[in-house]
Amino acid sequence: MSRGYFAALYEAGVPFALIDTRERREHVDGHWFGSTNMPLSSLARTITRLVPDRGFPVHLLDWQDRASGAAATLLSQLGYQQLTIHQTSRPATFGNGFVKGEYVWSKAFGEVVAHGVDFPEVTPDSYKRHHQGAPLFDVRPTAEYRQFTIPTSQSLPNSLLLANLTALRNAGKTALLHCAGRTRSIIGACTLKAAGYDGPFAVFRGGTQAWQLAGYDREHGADRRFATEDKGDDDVRGFLERWRITSHELTSGQLADFTAAHEGHLLFDVSDDSATGQELVHGITRISGTNLIQQTDQSIARYHVPVVLFDHGSASRAAFAAFWLTAMGFGVQIVRLGAPVPQAADPHFETRPDTAIPILSAGRMIERRQQQATLIDLRSSAAHAAQHLAGSAWRNISLMLNGAPDDRPVTLICGKTEDGCLAAEMLTGNGWRVEGIYPWQDGDLPPSLLHSEPVDSPVDRSALFAGRHHGNLQDARDYLAWEEALPAQIDPLLHRMWHDHLARVLA
Repeated sequence: MSRGYFAALYEAGVPFALIDTRERREHVDGHWFGSTNMPLSSLARTITRLVPDRGFPVHLLDWQDRASGAAATLLSQLGYQQLTIHQTSRPATFGNGFVKGEYVWSKAFGEVVAHGVDFPEVTPDSYKRHHQGAPLFDVRPTAEYRQFTIPTSQSLPNSLLLANLTALRNAGKTALLHCAGRTRSIIGACTLKAAGYDGPFAVFRGGTQAWQLAGYDREHGADRRFATEDKGDDDVRGFLERWRITSHELTSGQLADFTAAHEGHLLFDVSDDSATGQELVHGITRISGTNLIQQTDQSIARYHVPVVLFDHGSASRAAFAAFWLTAMGFGVQIVRLGAPVPQAADPHFETRPDTAIPILSAGRMIERRQQQATLIDLRSSAAHAAQHLAGSAWRNISLMLNGAPDDRPVTLICGKTEDGCLAAEMLTGNGWRVEGIYPWQDGDLPPSLLHSEPVDSPVDRSALFAGRHHGNLQDARDYLAWEEALPAQIDPLLHRMWHDHLARVLA
């Protein structure tokens, strides 16, 4: 049984990671709360990025299939010395720590906030009747705002709220905060409350999905930016003192020594609200502060590990992210830098099993195709859909391992040579015959041999409420109901902890 396993690990108060190596669709369809999804198809790169210390305690959920066994073997090959394997299974019902969905840690936290903090909400119909003069603000990153938003809404990402309090107050009207659903608008509203904002504001309940459910059309391609990126140092310092968050200032020349002294910490640069997880020097990851709060289950795999947030601006972004990570139970400090952090070299995981399987050139790959060999494309479904070799079939390594081996030898198409070697080793160890590996290179193959077509229901992508942003009103309705139901399904220990944290930080 796995019920209470995460809560027991968390309550012990020592650093750990709990990972689930099933593919994304399976994980989202039902998983143990607090587990980090690192699919077997990308495990080597993901684990070495999120848990670089090979001596860090890693707990692996074993779903008692060949794919889980292959994950355990791979983690040992990668050098993870403190690996604990925990047999698990899917319970009959959701609840008591077994949940479904994406970004569940942050979503559940947002709902605990919503249920525990009193703030006004406006529905689409009440907006139409009583509040059309009130300005709407989309608190998602600007790139998401541009994809779709509520008509007349302006872009004001959560990470820039603290830098725009005066401008909001000077508007003289009730500020209506919204996102695509509920979580980020709730976080935005509570940020205003925690910052001591004294102007009128409310949450636009249900965001763009509620807007569609009420029968109204969204706007696409909007570009109305309310946010500015400057905030006085004294204001930011005041927020940090109020929230008891430690901060430092460093020059670029001091950065290497600082990160060396904080080895093992979680390091994030939140200076750019459009960042999506780029790797920087010294083990720092550049990510939007707004999305770091929203997507902790994809960005933070280690618990009870201190977090450092870097910001080369006014530090208002870092102050926002630090406040909410602290409320979620993470220990956080801020570092303000005088210049941007440089990009790292192309990330590379340090393993390549010895293999006698030929690494094929583009010419040899074309010959294999002409010989009607079985060509298996193990890249992501998105990469295969964008462009693939005609005659190849998209397959997923986890599904291949859990199924019966093909009668014929197979040739593997992979993103990089290392990926192909690892996949070949896992497959041959489970009865498959691999006769070649082709590391994909854009431009290597003749355009006449390349196709583009979508993959139907791929296991490496979530299928849950997939149509909620594409006109499927039932998916939108179900998604909003799922969000509201989360607090009752998580571990009671976490529920109590978050209430206690909120009581302290919002006092």
